[in-house]
Amino acid sequence: MKRILLSALILGLTAQPGRAEDAAPAPDKSGYTLFNPTPPDAMRPFTPEMPTKILNPFTVDAGHVQIDGDLVNYAHTNMGDLRAQGFQITDAVYKLGLTSSLDFEISPNGYQTFEARDRRAGALSDRAYGFGDLVLKAKLNLVGNEGGDFALALVPYVKLPTAARGLGNGATEAALAVPAQFNLPSDFTLAVQTEIDALKRTEAPGYFTSFVNLVNLGHPLPFISKDLSAAIELYSAVGTDRAAPPVYTFDVGLAYLLAANVQLDAGANFGLNKYAPNLNVYAGGTVRY
Repeated sequence: MKRILLSALILGLTAQPGRAEDAAPAPDKSGYTLFNPTPPDAMRPFTPEMPTKILNPFTVDAGHVQIDGDLVNYAHTNMGDLRAQGFQITDAVYKLGLTSSLDFEISPNGYQTFEARDRRAGALSDRAYGFGDLVLKAKLNLVGNEGGDFALALVPYVKLPTAARGLGNGATEAALAVPAQFNLPSDFTLAVQTEIDALKRTEAPGYFTSFVNLVNLGHPLPFISKDLSAAIELYSAVGTDRAAPPVYTFDVGLAYLLAANVQLDAGANFGLNKYAPNLNVYAGGTVRY
């Protein structure tokens, strides 16, 4: 969504695909809600949405909370005669299970700093700092929440312009994402996502459409540790506004399951074209209550 320079630099919340259980009769959880929480022994497997950018199609169990986020995030890029870099800390997504197939998610973004300098003279040309925009999401699982080899969800979301001066474009923007996951032989997971964004034009009034697509392949690394897994990902964002050029990245991520409901993660995104950030690295984790 956030197609200003800082957002292009710090783009990065997304997801280590969760594993759906082997096919089995799905338990009836229709009676569980925010006010009648899912019992601990009936909760589905822990499915963090970190690392990498892709969303997963699994919701948080009714009446429970999950927090996915970066503790630290750094990105830099060279844009013509400018070198830009950004830092972000405590950037998290807070998720609350409403029903057995629906959750609500809020991302207030974290504290950010951004600066751009002339690559030749080293002179500072721009600087900003503060908190970013507020993003509100809902995730509705359509199939696969309770097991099977395929899962699919709808994730509508809206960005509200709450960012500090110089860190946002001052516009309300919206999107609809459709993440899906396939369980493959030999413990591989294939996750795909398509997304349509309605974004503010940068050089003219009105909005334009951006199309985001991701493909993500994940696998555990038992030869190193039974609790370690890895993912690789291709990301693309192509819009209908000439002033918003396409962005392509290659992303990698590692996740370590520290406890039953605690995961640590780290990752890096590498720009594949001149409009993408050259490098974005981050580290964070996920916890579920």
